[in-house]
Amino acid sequence: MSKYYFREEDDELCSTLPSHYDYMRENGLKELTVFEAKRELDSGYFFCTEHYQSGMVGEGCGKMCEDYKPRNGKNGRCKFSNHTYECTDVVKILTLHNESL
Repeated sequence: MSKYYFREEDDELCSTLPSHYDYMRENGLKELTVFEAKRELDSGYFFCTEHYQSGMVGEGCGKMCEDYKPRNGKNGRCKFSNHTYECTDVVKILTLHNESL
């Protein structure tokens, strides 16, 4: 399972380290501080990876969404439904070495 990181403590979206390195290259950054994300358990919310939105479990998602695709191919949780995460105090400093920006 991949670890996720927030770019800033108050960010709403977190992503994997390769995504953060891509962001650094795209924005000409040699160093970036990220904060480790921790999965929220029983939050009552989900994050849709198709529409990049969060919502309450059981509301606004499901058969009423035109992009709804059940994981088992029949019914139930959508394949785009993901966990929600919260920021921790664990800091990691990313650096790009000897790469052309």
